[in-house]
Amino acid sequence: MDSASQTISLDQIADLVVEQLTQSGTLANLGSANLEAIEEETILSVDQITRDVISKLLGKQAQIIEPPKQCPRCGREVGIKPTQARFLQSQRGKVHFKTEVVHCEACRLDFFPSVQNPRL
Repeated sequence: MDSASQTISLDQIADLVVEQLTQSGTLANLGSANLEAIEEETILSVDQITRDVISKLLGKQAQIIEPPKQCPRCGREVGIKPTQARFLQSQRGKVHFKTEVVHCEACRLDFFPSVQNPRL
């Protein structure tokens, strides 16, 4: 099976969301739901999906960004601390991800390489 046939289309993702909402979700009684309720529950679900996607992308990005060897503030050598859970506030709510932490002993500050990335 080639990679093109393994990809899921946005239409298929929409079908999965509909299935989730109507089978065991808040729209299980779809016959009595009005447009406002359908819209509200759809937005809540899609916002959660958006946060999950952003979280996964930030996690992948954190894995590929090379941590700096020098402090972005004073230029001295830095040390690497263990990966740390972080969150950012997105337009769709809090997004959680993990990233390395760079510590400058001279400044006594921690830096997060993915946040220091000038492309962001």
